[in-house]
Amino acid sequence: MELEKEGSLNIIGEAGDGNEALAMINKLNPDVAILDFQMPGLTGIEIAEKLSKSGSHTKIILLTMHNEKKIFLKALEVGIEGYVLKNDAVLDIVTAVNRVIDGNYFLSPKLTGLLMEKAKIPVADENLQLINRLTPTEKNIMQLISELNSNEEIAEKLFISKRTVENQKVLLSKKLNLEGAKGLLKFSVKYKEYLK
Repeated sequence: MELEKEGSLNIIGEAGDGNEALAMINKLNPDVAILDFQMPGLTGIEIAEKLSKSGSHTKIILLTMHNEKKIFLKALEVGIEGYVLKNDAVLDIVTAVNRVIDGNYFLSPKLTGLLMEKAKIPVADENLQLINRLTPTEKNIMQLISELNSNEEIAEKLFISKRTVENQKVLLSKKLNLEGAKGLLKFSVKYKEYLK
């Protein structure tokens, strides 16, 4: 496995099924757990949901064959920070772990195209009216959020301070009536096509 070749990472356990994985995460409290979307017993998403409710600090990377938008959005909803396609796992897994440990999100590059496809959003959707009221800078920030850039990366790309990015995110959440740390990310991904 690619992770074993990475000297800076320490693998502390492997599980045969979802129930064992959940018990092991609760016992060992690792920084990152890599879960398969489809495992015997609990699925990766079900484990992430349980960990999120229990207040666990373990960050989750989901390994999956699925490149469906609705599964990705569900994964975001339950607090999964990394989403890696199995076909790309050898190339992406080490990068995914390092980005997630640093507090960022990771998404297999092949999925970016999928998320850029126009979502089937009804034209009457009131969120589109809210988006139309955003300033070009606000739309830029949301576009960069939807591409999973960290606050530091957004600040660098827009030539503003990290503090400004953080303040803008708070204001954007209020403007768009969003709650929770992941609200702005989910909204940005869903309406990505309308932020241009």
